[in-house]
Amino acid sequence: MSNSRRPNYNNNNRGHARGGRNPNYRQHYQQQTTSDQYAYGPQDGGFDTSEWGNYTAYYPVSHLNNPNQLRGNNPRPRSNHQNNQSRQQTSNNNTVACEEYLSEEQVLKEIAEKKAIRGILRINAKQYTDAFISDPDGGSDYYIDNIRERNRALNLDEVAVQIKPKRQWKIIPEFSTLVDRCIRNVRNGSTLTDDQDKLNENNPPQNSPSKRDNKRDTINTLNADNINLTNEMINKIPDEYFQRTVKVVYLFRRRHTMKAAGLIRKMPDNNPNFVLFSPMDSRIPRLMIPMENCPPDFKDRPNDYEKALFVAKIIDIPADKKYARGELMENLGDADTIEAQSKAILMENDIRDEEFTDEVIKCLPLEKDKWTVPEEEFSKRLDLRNQCIFTIDPATARDLDDALSCERLENGHYKVGVHIADVSFFVQEQTPLDTEAAQRTTSVYLVERVIPMLPRLLCDRLCSLNPNEDRLTYSVIWTMNEQGDILDEQFTRSIIRSCVKLSYDHAQDIIDHPDKQFQTSDFPPITNNYSVNDITRTVLQLYEISKVLRSKRVGALTLNQPKLQYNMKADTKIPMSFSIYQQKESNRLVEEYMLLANMQVAKKLCLTERIFEKVILRRHPPPNATAIQNTLKLIKSAGINIEGQSSDEIAKAIRSINDESTQKLLIHLLAKSMQLAIYCCASCAPNNDYSHYALNVAYYTHFTSPIRRYPDILVHRLLGATLDYNENLYQTPRALEQIAQLCNEKKLNAKACSERSAELYLAVLIREYGTISDEAVIVGVKDESLDVYLFRIGVPVRAGINNLPLDHPRTSFQKLPSNQSAELTIYWKDNDPPQTVKQVLKPFDIVNVDIVSEFDLNMKKLKLTAQLRHPNAEKLTTLAKLCSSTTKLECDISIQQRQDFDPYSEY
Repeated sequence: MSNSRRPNYNNNNRGHARGGRNPNYRQHYQQQTTSDQYAYGPQDGGFDTSEWGNYTAYYPVSHLNNPNQLRGNNPRPRSNHQNNQSRQQTSNNNTVACEEYLSEEQVLKEIAEKKAIRGILRINAKQYTDAFISDPDGGSDYYIDNIRERNRALNLDEVAVQIKPKRQWKIIPEFSTLVDRCIRNVRNGSTLTDDQDKLNENNPPQNSPSKRDNKRDTINTLNADNINLTNEMINKIPDEYFQRTVKVVYLFRRRHTMKAAGLIRKMPDNNPNFVLFSPMDSRIPRLMIPMENCPPDFKDRPNDYEKALFVAKIIDIPADKKYARGELMENLGDADTIEAQSKAILMENDIRDEEFTDEVIKCLPLEKDKWTVPEEEFSKRLDLRNQCIFTIDPATARDLDDALSCERLENGHYKVGVHIADVSFFVQEQTPLDTEAAQRTTSVYLVERVIPMLPRLLCDRLCSLNPNEDRLTYSVIWTMNEQGDILDEQFTRSIIRSCVKLSYDHAQDIIDHPDKQFQTSDFPPITNNYSVNDITRTVLQLYEISKVLRSKRVGALTLNQPKLQYNMKADTKIPMSFSIYQQKESNRLVEEYMLLANMQVAKKLCLTERIFEKVILRRHPPPNATAIQNTLKLIKSAGINIEGQSSDEIAKAIRSINDESTQKLLIHLLAKSMQLAIYCCASCAPNNDYSHYALNVAYYTHFTSPIRRYPDILVHRLLGATLDYNENLYQTPRALEQIAQLCNEKKLNAKACSERSAELYLAVLIREYGTISDEAVIVGVKDESLDVYLFRIGVPVRAGINNLPLDHPRTSFQKLPSNQSAELTIYWKDNDPPQTVKQVLKPFDIVNVDIVSEFDLNMKKLKLTAQLRHPNAEKLTTLAKLCSSTTKLECDISIQQRQDFDPYSEY
């Protein structure tokens, strides 16, 4: 039987992209560990990943015969889609070779001597020549200012970088005058300690020149008078005037997927033996693909494939060549289609989208009619089938892995239960099913579909807590008073029978109308001899206790940003409108009990000494000190002063802001300065720090979503070991730490897929509609552009000024003293009457922008761009016309995006 996904390179169809896997792709090529499309950093607009580099359990590349065979990036930068006009590259084939890697022994010695550091490489997606490494000691990022010194490493690879001498550090532009003055003072024998305060007072930071970061001065370039400066003299100049620079000298672990989506073209020199592959992601080097690896007719008809989106595998990145070497894997189809772009998102993030193998399926009970609980389980578990237990989930959810119960006792106390599907009963250790789940580690939620971690038979049937079906669970049951104090606690395996499947809307209706006499028709079928009144009473009891529990979580920080949902045509999946996912009281009700269960299970596991070294925790390090300080300085420039850096103080500051745009921008900025919450094995946590910064608790784990998260399955097994239901995990702590790191990487990949899928659908929706307008708040100011935040939908976008009708010679850009902000002054040209209108732009200002969606040939994808509207123009907010809550759909045949994402998964 032919494979429908395999391309028919010999057919006679012309003029369009033909999809399918490349039969010449070498399937035996070793696959590398995964990575995200883009990991943000405090210097390039996002979170800090320094904690990822503090573990000793990474796989080193020393298992290869020659670590230098892991070739890396093209040492000659190509033009970037963000600045093709301003940074034209010369056509020079003479490439300067990258340095050979140091030996692992030498690298580890230099790390011990503080001459080098180990960390995760982050490459700026908007400016691919810039790369960063987080400082493990909490300082500002180390900077790599060119591709050659990135030395063949790709985004998110784990590397060792050698710290350059201070004379090669980049001078922060606004401190150039101060550094120049310091050089002269040092040369003249003055002591900086005596004059420093006066120097800073009389010479505030100067306006930043319009230079890119990698064009910044160093002491060598600034020292125009060739003053003889010794290292001792240079070390007297304050470090805060510099951006510390490093270069990659060793590759510990290739975490990049070594896959890329992009377009193919003829080689610039018309070499008939190869084609040029240009990735969508500018951080990935361009590839030379053998002509015989391409469709047979490409050589004669290259225009037929002008918009064909391919996936390529990076085979080799030579240290001394202009291009990397690769092979085509699959033709995804026309690059401007949703299907092709969605496939590219999955492939680039190494998300497995194939069906489960027969070997995996054989691990499941294969009864076709109905699975029943084995008789022996009743003697091993607490029978709760007659309790009033039910689920509350999104209306479209199919994998129901948590249920709640609440019973008022005669003494006025409450017995509250959280019941979680016992997935570990079906996913037995050291089986093909367990291996597959451990490799996938998480379900992936795209706009139009879900890629499950486990087979659908488990997700939707055997493990899902469907109503009126006996299901195996782990239960955490508390006896509480009305103040939310836990008087008694029980952890047990159980059997439940849910009596109704409520949606969040059902629960919210009960919360909003506590005195309403609901009818049976208002809810899905209620079983197990329970009435509507039983359900409404239990929901209201759970709600009242949840409010108390939330008030007791002192210092917890929530940085929820808007999430978009889409209504789509059922046949084409073309989006017709969007809505904002609303976090209602019913969501918070469920969230409180899930958080409490996770906290209490973590505490239970950590206090059980015999299993402690293998406990899987979810820890959240505090933010990088420099990153949060810079963010707080920027926020202070808008008149918002946040005292301290604790989660409690930040949470209070957010609650005190009443203005919608300011509050949402505040959340956006603070979220970017936070580190990631990560999985770890307790015995491998650095400095025995298990705490969770955002939740402000000492112990936390993931226990409540085992259908879609592999760490939860491990935690279930650990809980079973504490209760003597099963043996402890068979893996060593080191192996568990490696599993935890893989889960971190896969979770980040899944998050990237979800976000990029939502961005893709928004771009398609706006393309279908045309130009829209809305208010935006300025996030950052550059010399030729603004970074703005569409605060109503939580989407950042860049707005250039070069194409605006401005008096450009008068445009002025300056850094503001004593904070991290800048301002841009522009002058609009008006013709009627002839005049110029001055506009000063700075962070936190509200502007009106036009938003368009166009296919970017350089990025090979639909891209949202914004254009600033004239300050005197009519303030338009046509974005609301695309919101389904304000617009009646013209077509009745539609489906809604699945909403069963985890609202508290960021913790």
